[in-house]
Amino acid sequence: MGDYRFKHIPEDALVLGVGSLFKKNSNVFWGINLSFSKKLDRPSIPIAGVPLIRRYKSLSANQSNQLKGRQLAFTIRDAQLWGRKRLRDCPAFRSMGNGHNSEQRCFEFDVPDGPTVFLPQLELARVLFLHDNYMSRICLEHGKLSSDFNITNINGHWQIDVMPSSSYPIAAFNDERSRRFLSWILMDPEARTSFESIHQTMMREHTSSGQYKFWDFSFTPPRLNRTKLEVSGWHDWNSNSFFVWEIRRVEDLPSSMPDELDFYHPDFRRQVTGQGRGANSGRPKRPEEHELDDEEEADPDKKRVVLDSESVGLSFRKPFKTNRVTDKTRKANRGKPDDSESNEQLPNKLSPNGDNATGTIAGADYDVLNDESDDAHLYASKFETFFQVIDRLEANHGCQTYRYPLRKLPKLARCTKHMMADDANPRCMAIVEVTYHGQVYHFVEVDTSDAKNSISTMVLKLKDNVA
Repeated sequence: MGDYRFKHIPEDALVLGVGSLFKKNSNVFWGINLSFSKKLDRPSIPIAGVPLIRRYKSLSANQSNQLKGRQLAFTIRDAQLWGRKRLRDCPAFRSMGNGHNSEQRCFEFDVPDGPTVFLPQLELARVLFLHDNYMSRICLEHGKLSSDFNITNINGHWQIDVMPSSSYPIAAFNDERSRRFLSWILMDPEARTSFESIHQTMMREHTSSGQYKFWDFSFTPPRLNRTKLEVSGWHDWNSNSFFVWEIRRVEDLPSSMPDELDFYHPDFRRQVTGQGRGANSGRPKRPEEHELDDEEEADPDKKRVVLDSESVGLSFRKPFKTNRVTDKTRKANRGKPDDSESNEQLPNKLSPNGDNATGTIAGADYDVLNDESDDAHLYASKFETFFQVIDRLEANHGCQTYRYPLRKLPKLARCTKHMMADDANPRCMAIVEVTYHGQVYHFVEVDTSDAKNSISTMVLKLKDNVA
């Protein structure tokens, strides 16, 4: 994807520290002060830019996935038992020599047979909850989740109704990652309580000075029992303390969720294939660089542009399935790409702020979430008939078989076929190796249950592929 940077921040300026949040009394949204490796006239960004913040990296596309600092991995017992400190209380932070914003809050805990870890509270909230523009903004608004979403359970069928007034981008519901983590925050009791503690803590602890409110970020984390973290940072061997710069991976997130749930929005559409060849218009054309102008508001009528930024890997211990359901259909010519893949010229100037009726430019959003949950088994029911055929080959014809794990089809340019048209879940493929009379065959079955016409099972016999 195209490069990006904030208009008022040099693309090579590194974030050295994360400071207080602030809000002018006449404004709706908060900002956050930052310390940079270069002197800036205005060293701050909107709170909606939190997904991009990583210590000792830039706020531009130059941040990449480069590893900085020393790595450490550990398993959490109970995050709610962690101590609460200021950065100045961390020996490793003091030993760096260039530490900034020492008044900010962190968690303190001991790793068995390892160092005492000091983890900035905002960094943990960032990787758990603040994955996009929307969640970063509304975490400081009262009751926003309740007004934007309604959760119902009728005879064991769970559904999340998205209110028409919700500002959550409707295109994000096409992404299984976004649906899964949004539903976890909405429905898991510990996750919901933790997320809402951000606003509650701000209301208790913020201070006022002149026309501004200030607050040092703090919240109550979920317990995260048996969750594994991989972090990078600074290890001070003299004190055996570790200051976390960045959380790079979160494994085995606990969840208290139903096995399956639906999302419904009155504007959801199910695309069905019509007649005709249609046109193949290609991918959107991106400028050489997207400029993020935080002095401009986003136009709610213009589609947000998703920027490809450094991702954090997360996985659930027990993944669950989410569906996008609709009662409306949209007819598309055969071969016509999805609207998001049209041949339009994307704007070079974007707003990192929220939507506003006075906004004139498209808003920016970020792709920072990499869901690594082992969840292909959730879609195994789509292949029941296929596997029954394989069972008969074993029972009636003496075939030997090996079933490869189900796999999701990858996303390709100019194509949305990796995603099911009916529920926006990943399209999966089953592969079975069949040995018959010493010859090896591979049976390939693709889930086309959302289509009017199915695809025949493919049988492959590779050259020199002998058992």
